[in-house]
Amino acid sequence: MNKQIFNQANPPAEELKAIIDNAVNLLVVSHIDPDGDALGSQLAFAQYLKDCGKSVTLVRHGDIPEKYHFLPEVLDIPHFDTLPNNSTFDTVIALECPEFKRIGQASCWINDETTVVNIDHHRDNVLEAVYNWVNIKASSVGEMIFEYFEAINYVVELPVAICLYTAILTDTGRFRYNVTSQRTHEIAGELVAIGVVSQEVCDTIYFNNMPTTVSLLGKVLHDIEFYHNGKLCVLTLTKEMYEKAGAQSSESDGIVDYTLYSKGVEVGLLVKEFTDSKTKVSMRSRDAINVSAIANKFNGGGHYNASGCLIEKPLSESKALLIETFKEVFNDG
Repeated sequence: MNKQIFNQANPPAEELKAIIDNAVNLLVVSHIDPDGDALGSQLAFAQYLKDCGKSVTLVRHGDIPEKYHFLPEVLDIPHFDTLPNNSTFDTVIALECPEFKRIGQASCWINDETTVVNIDHHRDNVLEAVYNWVNIKASSVGEMIFEYFEAINYVVELPVAICLYTAILTDTGRFRYNVTSQRTHEIAGELVAIGVVSQEVCDTIYFNNMPTTVSLLGKVLHDIEFYHNGKLCVLTLTKEMYEKAGAQSSESDGIVDYTLYSKGVEVGLLVKEFTDSKTKVSMRSRDAINVSAIANKFNGGGHYNASGCLIEKPLSESKALLIETFKEVFNDG
């Protein structure tokens, strides 16, 4: 089947619906270590497929952060290693996966006979599925899915509305990032009209942390560092910090956002010890600096102002390398 690329704001409603109409057994996946947009979009789209009478399986690669446990049926999403190896799917819906490796181990159920649908808003998306709908102007995949639902006249009930609102809220940084458009607010308003209580969703995600999460945050902020005349803020997270706080790895979700809380900071990094020889990096920036371009240098990627990568070096070496890399960005000596 020929690849069809839909890099546009308006959803390819007829084409996408035709794929779904012809599908029999579908797998809905999102990226490794799912966040609010990944989980919210996955749950919302899966419910739509179920309402279409389809056989639907969801799968995840990574833990579900506790802050998202309130989402309808989110705890029912199985980890990839709990599904039978001989599972077969004729169609896979890949949400917010800019490249094949971001699907994780769930990719084992994809072969040459699988129809893969790629729905994403990352500008560096290179997944090249059978069908691709990439809208880099969308605030979130949740926003894209709402547009598709509206185009096909799918009636969004409250559980799906909560999932979509969560997807949009989290991927816009509480409607703060510059991808937040007038349309984003209009969609959020329509979801509220359906019955979403915005304060409850926001409070549950951002102001209802477990004590272990707050303890972990305290340990990370205690060692905050600033470089390049205060333009670069670096937070370091070690395995020892997790152990002392009694926290799980998923509890670090959102910590990187604290790097931009200080006046004068233009780029923030959360440098996490992944293994003794690998370091995970989350990047955030103000409007003027494209951290996706920096992440790409380390085989990572993401959005203009929010990206990440995995560096094949120990934590201390990775941090030093990043600090040196941003010297050129800031023209600092």
